Amino acid sequence: MFRARRSRISLVFAVIFVLLIFHFSRLAVTISLQSWVPPPPVDHHNPPFPDQNLKDPYENDNSATGSGAPPPALVEPEEYQRPPLYTDSDDSPTPSKERLDTPSNVPSQEPEFDAARLQTGAQTQNKHEDDEDIVPISHWKPMPERHPVSPEALIKLPTGQSKELPQLQAKFKDESSSDKMQRLQQLDTIKSAFLHAWNGYKISAMGHDEVRPLRGGFKDTFNGWGATLVDALDTLWIMDLKEEFSMAVDYVKKIDFTTSTKKEIPVFETTIRYLGGMLGAYDISGHKYDILLEKSVELADVLMDAFDTPNRMPTLYYKWSPEYASEFRRGDFKAVLAELGSLSLEFTRLAQLTKQDKYYDAIARITNELEKYQDLTKLPGLWPLNLDASGCRRVPGVSREPAAAGQPVRWSSDEINSTSSVSYRTRQIHEGGEPVRHDNDSFETGFPVSVDTRTPPPKQDCTGGLNDQLSGIDKFGLGALGDSTYEYLPKEYMLLGGNNDQYLNMYQKAMDTVREYLVYQPMLKNNRDVRFLATVSMTKSLDAKPPGRTTFAYEGTHLTCFAGGMLAIGAKLFGLDKDLKLGSQLTDGCVWAYEATKSGIMPEAFQLVPCKKGEPCEWDEDAYYMAMDPYADKRPISHNKRSAGPEKGNWHVVATAESSSPQEDKTQKSTTTEGRHTGTTTGAGALSHEEFVTGKILNDRLPPGMTGISARQYLLRPEAIESVFIMFRLTGDPSWREKGWKMFQAVDKATKTELANSAISDVTVDNPRPVDSMESFWLAETLKYFYLLFSDPSLVSLDEYVLNTEAHPFKRPKY
Repeated sequence: MFRARRSRISLVFAVIFVLLIFHFSRLAVTISLQSWVPPPPVDHHNPPFPDQNLKDPYENDNSATGSGAPPPALVEPEEYQRPPLYTDSDDSPTPSKERLDTPSNVPSQEPEFDAARLQTGAQTQNKHEDDEDIVPISHWKPMPERHPVSPEALIKLPTGQSKELPQLQAKFKDESSSDKMQRLQQLDTIKSAFLHAWNGYKISAMGHDEVRPLRGGFKDTFNGWGATLVDALDTLWIMDLKEEFSMAVDYVKKIDFTTSTKKEIPVFETTIRYLGGMLGAYDISGHKYDILLEKSVELADVLMDAFDTPNRMPTLYYKWSPEYASEFRRGDFKAVLAELGSLSLEFTRLAQLTKQDKYYDAIARITNELEKYQDLTKLPGLWPLNLDASGCRRVPGVSREPAAAGQPVRWSSDEINSTSSVSYRTRQIHEGGEPVRHDNDSFETGFPVSVDTRTPPPKQDCTGGLNDQLSGIDKFGLGALGDSTYEYLPKEYMLLGGNNDQYLNMYQKAMDTVREYLVYQPMLKNNRDVRFLATVSMTKSLDAKPPGRTTFAYEGTHLTCFAGGMLAIGAKLFGLDKDLKLGSQLTDGCVWAYEATKSGIMPEAFQLVPCKKGEPCEWDEDAYYMAMDPYADKRPISHNKRSAGPEKGNWHVVATAESSSPQEDKTQKSTTTEGRHTGTTTGAGALSHEEFVTGKILNDRLPPGMTGISARQYLLRPEAIESVFIMFRLTGDPSWREKGWKMFQAVDKATKTELANSAISDVTVDNPRPVDSMESFWLAETLKYFYLLFSDPSLVSLDEYVLNTEAHPFKRPKY
């Protein structure tokens, strides 16, 4: 009989125990890996791409090329998510192989940086945890044009002697020693702010589009060619950072504009940031760096393919790869006005420098179509914010009015186009506001749109001009989606030496309509004499019978703040003397909006109460209350009047109350605001009119005069300081410098991070939350305008340079 020894039994149990531990440890690791969820993405908002579901049903009709197969899809890189910049853990992840979105863009050597930053956890740009490298799959190649312009038909640059244009800049008095010392100190402070953000970009994102100012790392929102780098070139030169400029130019040499990990090129953004950035740097540096012009030509030749359409209106999101570039293209049937009308300065300046008329021809054809269409819109003088640039002919007899409620709108197939352009740029949209709709429904009326796709339209028919959308409602305004089209009219006139009156005439027509319908004076508690610009929505033209519906949105938006400077320039350039005061009033309105909030920064968008035109504009408490609670008469009054609460007239103390913590805001909104706004009752009964308004002011932290704030962010935008700078240069009034300095101090305090500067989520609180986004225009525009405000007025004189919408200075030539 077998008898086990005690030692053998112990050994067996020991082996079993070890095996069990090994088994369950593996199981635990497996479960841990399977259940691990990556950290949530950083709180940032990328500009939207066009909805791929909104397509031309004949987009892939390749009959002309003999190929029926659709082009292969390009692989989009996943956006890198950086771990938190600051950590208490000593366990740093092992750096993986560096990601190269565009290998030729990134140099082999890392930029120099402050070692002290590494002690706080800042990372260099070679430490990324991407799973694998993204390799561009192809390069752009020039293709034979389908719709070429013959040499004889090219629209050529104007020739002849430049006109003697009026002087824009004021004559400045000599400053005292103490004033100069103070100004130079302010200049140095602004320069230090620029260097702080620039060094943060170098440390964490050099060669890429944008830095993440909180976590570190980068994001490539504009094709990964280094948008911040190129956008900041001329600012480096202007601030006398010549070594940094030279280093940045070395990076530009390595950019390959013929390839990208993105399948589309946003033509507008690429033109104003990249093409404008290189041309501005070339001009401001005295044409000493030929590579900047060479790379401009390289990029422009890629962009020129976007204009190869039957009516020569560009497709604004150009699919650049050979697989797509060989396809038939049309202009966009839903084009954004600002994107279509804001290419003229850059292509004109390139044509002047290269003596190549093809670049000027490309934008001159857009100008011609805008001019033809200007008097035919529902609000003559202005263009709708979205328009049809496809040029496809409409079926005779198709109704241009919205269908009756519940009835589908029938589009003929001729209304369908290859792409739908939506604004890529965060400059053109309100972050956190309503997203752009890309479906086929009317975004205004909500009516469904039925698309008849039975008979493909002949491609040669799409040779018409611009037209309005079939949505039934057109919007008109100088803010988002429209701004820079109007801005470029006087600037293009100056760049051409006054040799094309088209731009003068178009500008004057537009401003006549703006003064008549858009300008309004808001009712403010201190009776400050300022102006803002409304947005108009129309179903029919003003003289239509029966009349249509016209509605006005009386708002203030940061994007519209450029208009004060534009009107001031137009006043001096075209002899429109009254517009200089109007420009001052519009600019001061934006300054007021900065001063009104707790942070000292203007919200992205807010609502106001307009005064009646031509009548005294005095504060009216009852009218202000009614504007915030227009349905007060329909809500039952509380049976138990609340005796507590602020008295009427003193309620705005809540806008500067101590209590504004996120938790308190959350509680207030969930227990008070929602119930009031939905009409439900709280406590003993419904709220009285005064209680409702008081609660709204408290919960929404409304400064006196604002009836609502629809977008509370500050996105590091430049438009307000741009107009302050222009007003100072045109008038010489030192008060504009005083206003600008307060603006700078508020912005610098609220946006500065350890690494750079960040957009913030809510300007109505004392300590706004950063959102980990620093767009390239912070270095290209905002800080440049602050710097130029306090520089010697001869630096980038407005009588010698024209600044594009990204603040890149183009030299005004002498013909």
